[in-house]
Amino acid sequence: MWKQCCAALATLLLSAVALAQAAEPVQLDAQRDGFALAGHLEWLEDASARMTPAEVQAAPDWALLPGMPNAGFTRSAIWIRLTVVQPADSENDWRLSIDDTLLNEAQLHTPGSDGRWESQRAGHAVLRTEWPLDSRVPTFRLRLQPGQQTLYLRLQSQHTLSHPIRLHSINGYMRQNGLEALSFGAYFGIFAVVIVLQLAFWLVGREALSSWYLLYTSVLLTVTLLRSGYPQMGLGWSGPSSMQLLMMISILAPMAIVRLSAVWLQLHQHLPRFNVLYQSSTYIMGLLAGAVALARDPALGLQISQAINFLMVLISMGVALWLWRRKLGESGYYLLVFGAIDTGILVRLIRNLGALPVNFFTDYAIYLGTVVHLILMSLYSIRRYNKLRAALEGERRAREEQKDFVSMVSHEFRTPLAIINTSIQQLAANLDAPAEKSLQRAQNIRNAIQRMDLLLDDYLSLDRLDSAQQALQLRTCDFYEVIEDAASDWPLGRVRILLDRLPPHFVCDPDLMRIVLRNLLANAVRHSPASSVIELDVAGQDDGSLRIRVQDQGEGIPAEELPRLFQRYFRGRASQGKPGAGLGLHLVQRIVQLHGGAITVQSTVGQGTSFVITLPAGQLPNG
Repeated sequence: MWKQCCAALATLLLSAVALAQAAEPVQLDAQRDGFALAGHLEWLEDASARMTPAEVQAAPDWALLPGMPNAGFTRSAIWIRLTVVQPADSENDWRLSIDDTLLNEAQLHTPGSDGRWESQRAGHAVLRTEWPLDSRVPTFRLRLQPGQQTLYLRLQSQHTLSHPIRLHSINGYMRQNGLEALSFGAYFGIFAVVIVLQLAFWLVGREALSSWYLLYTSVLLTVTLLRSGYPQMGLGWSGPSSMQLLMMISILAPMAIVRLSAVWLQLHQHLPRFNVLYQSSTYIMGLLAGAVALARDPALGLQISQAINFLMVLISMGVALWLWRRKLGESGYYLLVFGAIDTGILVRLIRNLGALPVNFFTDYAIYLGTVVHLILMSLYSIRRYNKLRAALEGERRAREEQKDFVSMVSHEFRTPLAIINTSIQQLAANLDAPAEKSLQRAQNIRNAIQRMDLLLDDYLSLDRLDSAQQALQLRTCDFYEVIEDAASDWPLGRVRILLDRLPPHFVCDPDLMRIVLRNLLANAVRHSPASSVIELDVAGQDDGSLRIRVQDQGEGIPAEELPRLFQRYFRGRASQGKPGAGLGLHLVQRIVQLHGGAITVQSTVGQGTSFVITLPAGQLPNG
């Protein structure tokens, strides 16, 4: 009696446990678009992959599936059991889909009222003409009788068995298809824009990075297109050929990524030995995976490729991080641009191994990461394009400036050289000439040499500012000596010096400031009547700065020429026929700006011109 009670109690407990673990039936409702199946599915592993629906139905080893199927890579067949309740007064047309275009075969078995099984098949191993519906992913049509019914879904794949299963009403299925088509259309549109941009950048700059990124993006787009299922659906393409093509391109993808990473990170320059090992090992392993996929086992080849991809993503990001910490190349941009897509790739790879659950994030992480990657890459490419365009523009300006300089030198040096040559010939031919004539000829030679000396001084000073790492050589000086030295090139009375609260000591580069004053005075003298006086007014300010004004009574400068006055080699109409190279005012502005100051000009045609410089007190460098 006691044994019978214990046996009955054990049976009751086991029945209660089995009942607690049994999946809840799905209550169908035509008013709803879709149904969440998590918690309603049970699964059974068929290691032999040979069990019949009747054997599966009678098997005692069913287990509750808390989420979606997540078996990872397996050679077993996986059976899914789903119980639904069809209302008597409701629409009975439903769609059951498995969101995996790489699925070898999906079979849906439904027990009929006569004891026979009704079966449907889909998957890339099944001819498209035999699919129940012309769909992107394996999808089955369900026409159910009122009451509770149990569906048996058999899944088998050379790829991973980690994918979502969805149940929709007919209207919900149509809306879901429309949303997917719109999303993929936008997704492929972004790809198209990026590819066109990269092609344009490559045509403009012929950069290796643009060409390799163009190849990488094209491979990525091809893989994504084939994985989406739209080409197969549109072309009626099925069978092993489409899967082999997808597998081969997927195997080539890591090679393209590694080559692009090596070019971007300039590994040939920063890590030459590692670069050879990094690329050659990837190519060898990729070719090995391709050979395995073609000659022996496509699934094994793809698994090897995904393992390579996983490893190379980690290595590439690790190397980029190492270079970024040492501030080498543009590794920081690499981390930013590829961080998003690499995160998506890692999430998908880990999910395919069964280590992450199947949900919205793990399903779409790779797509979201790719979109972010493409947007960031477009912004980076635009930045590189602008940088390249600026460099090309700088080179163009440099060539124009060199051309202008050669033209200027040939023009400005020809006249004084002719004067020197003529004067020397006259001196040699008239050795007995009066002393006055000989002195005049000597003075002509001196003036011509001085003119060339001033021209060379301006150019060499400008070259110093353009090329020196530290153009300024600040030191404490007596600024009055700078003023006096600059004005000494002209006869007494030609330059009137006005001083007000001039500090006894001032920090600046006295050699460069002497050039500033001399150029402004020379410019004023050149464009003023010989009898006029040039005013040089220097006043100290309360904050320790200087205000320098050079005023003439010359012909003035037309208003339309003022904006170009400080451009290199610019010479206004009033300068035509007069000595000068168009360097002086440009040099003045550069020196003043290096001192942290500013220069302004006011001019009235027929009344004269005034240049005003505000020069802050400099700071002596430490040490």
